[in-house]
Amino acid sequence: MEEVKTRPAGVIAVAVLMALSGVLTVLSSIPAVTGTALPPWAIALDVAVGLAMFAVAWGLFMLRAWAWVVTLGVQAVNALFAIIAVASAPAAWPIWLAIAIAAVVIFYLTRRNVRWAFGVGAHPA
Repeated sequence: MEEVKTRPAGVIAVAVLMALSGVLTVLSSIPAVTGTALPPWAIALDVAVGLAMFAVAWGLFMLRAWAWVVTLGVQAVNALFAIIAVASAPAAWPIWLAIAIAAVVIFYLTRRNVRWAFGVGAHPA
């Protein structure tokens, strides 16, 4: 008989963060919002990435292992780019906020009970 997994409360928060990231990505392609016109390929790319972030948010909410992996990868890349950006603007607080959010999400998703909820790793004793 298959064990029923419960959704850890923080997973909903991470899913909301990923969905919000998707919204912001899509909004960043709208000239009326950004004040700059982007080439069509950039708009298409932003919309595709934004929709992918919505899919990842849904996958997190549904406790899909692929969404766990994708979220860890996205947050690691976000942290890496933010760390690189700190070199050029060490006083920019949004960069530090991005690093902190990525660190918290990575830390949370790698907890044993959270990994298990996604079917990754051994069941916590």
